[in-house]
Amino acid sequence: MTEFFEKHRKLFFYLILGAAFITIYAYNLLTPYLSDDYAYLIDVRQADSLLDLIRQQYGEYLSNSGRIIGQFNVRLSLSVDKQVFNVVNSLMFLALVVLIYENIQRKKKYDSFVLLMILSFLWLFSVEFGQTMLWICGACNYLWGSVIILLFVTIYRKLLQKPERKHMVLTGIGMYLLGTMAGWCNENTSGGGLFLLLLYSLNFWIDRRKEKKKAIYPFMITGVAGMCTGLLGMVMAPGVRKRSATMSEGDEYTGAVGLLSRIYKVIVNMHDLFLVLIVIAALVLVLLSLQGKLKTFASVRTNDTVLFSLAFLATSFVLAIIPTPANRAFFGAGVFLMIACMQGIVDIKQEKEITGRFLSYGLVSVLCAILFFTYVENLVNLARIYREENERVALIEAEHGENEDGIVVIPQFREEFRTVYSVAHDSDLTDDKEYWINHFYEIYYDIGNITAIPRDEWDALYGNKE
Repeated sequence: MTEFFEKHRKLFFYLILGAAFITIYAYNLLTPYLSDDYAYLIDVRQADSLLDLIRQQYGEYLSNSGRIIGQFNVRLSLSVDKQVFNVVNSLMFLALVVLIYENIQRKKKYDSFVLLMILSFLWLFSVEFGQTMLWICGACNYLWGSVIILLFVTIYRKLLQKPERKHMVLTGIGMYLLGTMAGWCNENTSGGGLFLLLLYSLNFWIDRRKEKKKAIYPFMITGVAGMCTGLLGMVMAPGVRKRSATMSEGDEYTGAVGLLSRIYKVIVNMHDLFLVLIVIAALVLVLLSLQGKLKTFASVRTNDTVLFSLAFLATSFVLAIIPTPANRAFFGAGVFLMIACMQGIVDIKQEKEITGRFLSYGLVSVLCAILFFTYVENLVNLARIYREENERVALIEAEHGENEDGIVVIPQFREEFRTVYSVAHDSDLTDDKEYWINHFYEIYYDIGNITAIPRDEWDALYGNKE
């Protein structure tokens, strides 16, 4: 069996990638427009050209958000058929998988073990999967943004491995442009990516200086400069200042006390979102130490698990600077922590001793088994939510202009269908016709008032209505 697997290693690797695309594509198919998608749909349908979309995005840059890359991708995605987004978003998920794979060092060629580990970690441990991977507004900002950031980090690391290039000028220009895009994706994740770049650059500089070789190359300067340019362009946006001022109005504490309060909230969020991953990372570091791979300061400062763990901490704690963020803001930090854990697992597995190999293979086998049942259960829940949303839209369209009191009443999503793989329940309509999501539905479907009540109440009142 082992010989057969080794002989067809490449085939199995690509079969797993194909299965990964199909599984995420199915989830994309079953994710309808939700939440803020409707707000942008209202805006986007007023645009007649690409130039109009650019003008709209510039207006948002001035009034609400500095994330030009992510938010413009939202507008582009909503300006085409949803099926186009389903395919592109599935490919972006696959791109994230491949980029994480490329950042795992000391693996075998076409390593299916590492690939399965990446997939199980992403499906089981990603922050708010439905909000950051499937929901259009979230995916374009978090999934797509992380792909761009990690693409830049990956290329930068590969350039550090072979810094001598024939076309230094073109490489430098390309790294500046890509760095600017990576820096302009997401405030804390882009910052974490920049921090990771600086760590690898510092290690490169120290090692090259010891060898008395050239320690700084043009692409290093332009790459870091590009990320700084993108970050500054994003955080200095007029819309960011306005939004931060509005969010800060509700803060109970200010000054040093306020900062300590926000640090505490970040720690609580880290506990809630990453406890399993933090435990795995801690065990990995202990095992690496016992194996003698973290004996000296040099081995610690160059260890990939340590470096990505530091990037995770930096990406998380920088959120203490701003008012309490949504959980999805920790998505990029989670990606860095997952890479740290997986790199450590691969390094432990390399040892010939049976304990490390058993723990590595055993952990991934357990995660894959859990993933199978998790995937099937939530696939059904997504299908139920998709069916109910289509039913609600049909009710809205059927009663358009026919309701005597001017109010269309629809059922809320059943609570038993709630899942982290969908944002539906977190932004469901309510019985308050002035609620923000109700207002978006009203404008988009051009109807007076819409309210929503629990499904059992709706069935009792309207279920038998002809």
